Amino acid sequence: MRILLYCQHVLGIGHFFRSMEIARGLHRHEVLFVEGGDPLPGFVPPDHVRRLILPPLMMDSEFQTIQAFGRDPEAVKEERRRLLMQAFLEFSPDVFITELFPFGRKQFRYELMPILQRIRDRRLATMVVCSLRDILVEKKNQAAYEQGVLEILNEFFHLLLVHSDPGLLPLEESFGRVADIGIPLRYTGFIVRPAAPKAPERDGRVVVASSGGGKVGVDLLAATILAMRQVRLDDLKLRVFLGPFMERTDREMLAGLAGGDSRILLEPFSLEFPSELARADLSISMAGYNTCMDILGTGVPAAVYPFPQNREQALRAGKLERLGLVRVLKEAAAEEIAEAIRQLLRQSAPSPRGILSLEGASSTAEIIESMAAARFG
Repeated sequence: MRILLYCQHVLGIGHFFRSMEIARGLHRHEVLFVEGGDPLPGFVPPDHVRRLILPPLMMDSEFQTIQAFGRDPEAVKEERRRLLMQAFLEFSPDVFITELFPFGRKQFRYELMPILQRIRDRRLATMVVCSLRDILVEKKNQAAYEQGVLEILNEFFHLLLVHSDPGLLPLEESFGRVADIGIPLRYTGFIVRPAAPKAPERDGRVVVASSGGGKVGVDLLAATILAMRQVRLDDLKLRVFLGPFMERTDREMLAGLAGGDSRILLEPFSLEFPSELARADLSISMAGYNTCMDILGTGVPAAVYPFPQNREQALRAGKLERLGLVRVLKEAAAEEIAEAIRQLLRQSAPSPRGILSLEGASSTAEIIESMAAARFG
């Protein structure tokens, strides 16, 4: 099959990595991966995946302003709409997957709705699939939001895939009108990136601190560096991974805090981050979907600080904490982080295997293949 997968990340990189892992799982097919955020430097996709990088648009950390990297946003939108439609017509996909839309990314409906309307109005055979993470961000007018989602979902889509374990985080936790969804809804389990085998470099114990793409979470990294001054363990090292989208001033600030302490290393963003976690003794991070899945996949003990602007990360982190899989930090404060380091280094994390479904990428491929076979005969 030919599968077009549309992914637009607007702040961090979690959406990109989750969608690319789905694309990797579709290895029996030809995948055109269309992305619309700031491209991740150095990333090489699997051989069966071709990337189309649209002119980038991102959001500021307050989700208020679209950033077009010095260009006129309206001109960029018009160019993107043309390129996306051209790609759709030339590739002629059997399956069209939108990541998050229509549950989110409403700012990008200008380029997605023309394709959805074309599929419907011309009665194309293309199967339209929504790929959705475990938790939705709350809206100011939740009722109007849910009604708008249902109107698009039920009219233009054929399948909804939720990348969650319903025993932990069913869609009902953040979307009240699941009963009104008129298309098949399938849970895939969580999508976990595999950690590549790596020879351990055991020179004492290692704490890894990270903040994903780096646009947010700088306060957590700064507090973690300061916490090292309170943890008197000579064999302990801290590796701080700086996100690819972190501001230069934030990098300089963190370098200043770490200066003079040989136990603290500032590292560039790693495309093999699960492998870095696999050889660590402790992780300190935000509580985004991908980072939490990296924690679960590697089994590293972890303290997480949920992004405070919405409920998504706090809800996920709280559920995982009740299973004993992570510890939730109430504040990005050096004192609390130092105490978490002392305690978690004395513990081993329980394995989530057998507790949660973590085979989301392969399950996604199997569901799409099964539904497509039934649809196309």
